Amino acid sequence: MKKLGINFENVLTISQEFNIDVLSALYKVKNLGITSLDVKYERLIGENSYYKDIISSGLTIESLWGFCPFNDKDNVRKALEMVDFAYGKKIKEIMFLSDFISGGYSSEDISNVKKNLRRVVKYASAFGVKINIENVGSLDYPFNDELATLDVLKSVKGLGLVFDGGNFLLNDVKPIDAINSLAPFVYRYHLKDRIYGKPNGEDFIEITTSNKESFVTAVGDGECDCLAVLNVIKQYSNNIPLVIEFPATETKIYDKLTKSTMYVLTEMMV
Repeated sequence: MKKLGINFENVLTISQEFNIDVLSALYKVKNLGITSLDVKYERLIGENSYYKDIISSGLTIESLWGFCPFNDKDNVRKALEMVDFAYGKKIKEIMFLSDFISGGYSSEDISNVKKNLRRVVKYASAFGVKINIENVGSLDYPFNDELATLDVLKSVKGLGLVFDGGNFLLNDVKPIDAINSLAPFVYRYHLKDRIYGKPNGEDFIEITTSNKESFVTAVGDGECDCLAVLNVIKQYSNNIPLVIEFPATETKIYDKLTKSTMYVLTEMMV
């Protein structure tokens, strides 16, 4: 059975939106048809861990994610720690984000990123944990367009991609143009749809790299052409996990999540 996921940060948003505890928010998204979660590593460790709430809800953790300073030479301590944690909790995937650097990455930074990712992928493979990266729509990030993302994927054997169409639009790249070369590497698909402009009622506007205003909308309502992108991915794999995602800084997402879930279940998972 295919699983439909959501970023756990969005569960925390719903908890605040309705002034309910996190476990109640987990049940609320579960009732929409959500079955799994992508969870930030820091949300599962320490005194404020949400791990027990997630397990109690019956939702599964399909992927960890977190930031690691891969641009620093030989700095993989946190990444290896996350692999050990994932293995212990039987979590099969990790999505790593590298640090943002003002002005962008130098060739030396990119070389360090590739070297460190090779070390982490090799280590994780021994435990059966899949390592992914994500394209991010910022010029201060190393994987911000099709070519930069493809370069690191080809350079690090065994590395996978979490494809995020909304992030490509933030960098003024049409997802349908980028997916053709990237599809063979895709292991997860973040469903983040986006339109341009500044509509009434939206509390979080993002500026694209060409200085256009944009915001994340319900899946299927924007310019990502999510279904067409998925059809390209299906040429390589028919069982890619789908994960609905909204910016963690938004304060009201439940209505958009409800509409998104209905669209994905009826149009994309049939």
